[in-house]
Amino acid sequence: MIYSILENSNSVSGVTLKNSPNSSELLLDQANGKGRMTFHTLFPGLTLAFIFVNAPVWPESEANSELRPLLINYCISGRSELLLDDGSYIYLKENDFCISGQTAQKEYIFPTRQYQGIKIYFDLSLLLQSCGELMKSFSIDLMRLEENYCANHKTYINEADSELENIFQKLWRLSERPSAFHLQIYTLELIHRLLNMEIRPPKTCGFYTETQVELAKRTAKILSDDLRQHIPVRQIAERFSVSETSLKNYFRGVYGQNISTWLREIRMNEAARLLSATKRPIAEISEQVGYSNQGKFAAVFKKQYGLSPLEYRRLRNLEKN
Repeated sequence: MIYSILENSNSVSGVTLKNSPNSSELLLDQANGKGRMTFHTLFPGLTLAFIFVNAPVWPESEANSELRPLLINYCISGRSELLLDDGSYIYLKENDFCISGQTAQKEYIFPTRQYQGIKIYFDLSLLLQSCGELMKSFSIDLMRLEENYCANHKTYINEADSELENIFQKLWRLSERPSAFHLQIYTLELIHRLLNMEIRPPKTCGFYTETQVELAKRTAKILSDDLRQHIPVRQIAERFSVSETSLKNYFRGVYGQNISTWLREIRMNEAARLLSATKRPIAEISEQVGYSNQGKFAAVFKKQYGLSPLEYRRLRNLEKN
């Protein structure tokens, strides 16, 4: 199955498959960003991938959406959005994990453009056929893993407890200098822990409907289209006929931040771009990103970047020369 997943992904525009003796890589190179997924087959039917993304989207092959491996995803940093085959959206934030019998549709979306994580693929029939005795020797019942977490082919999502986090972090430390032996041992340790821990109720706040996600994304577009404007959230909520509280909750669910924090970062990122790429006066840039008071703008910018706008511009100019 993993061979099919990789070959199907290789057919997607902007994605290239690169094979080596010990691993395979999918490389994303598009105008809006880059990414890398490195795959290590630990046993026949069990593959672990390390994911590094600096892009808003990673396109998925339509053929892959028909394949249904059992999947474990863990978010190291950033934020990931998945549209599942039942039309619901789930979001993983830092230290969240999910176990799923569902597959992502169309594409993987990264609302903050940054994501690092671990993904484990199980082809259960092949794994049991090839390594059944090994799994028994470790007291690992793979069918129970699926039954416990993915009844009716659904998705379980929660924050990793300290023991799970420790195992995931041990795996992540092998991302740049992998050891086949340790990848195998830590992955078996992870599965053993999942089978023997007390299963907490899943996080319901990780799931959102298509309408809720669309409301959050349209709100983000309205707020960021013209950063000079200060549009009250209440006004946007009234326009969409939802309560202000609900809209704020949807926004936090999609972007992982409240609206004011998200918008402040958007304003400062645009200010940093203008300071670096143009010679426009700082007062003009301040107004362009919504600050009529240049002193307040400078204070917020310094809190974000550790430098005043003028110091930031000088540093960037030095780096260019």
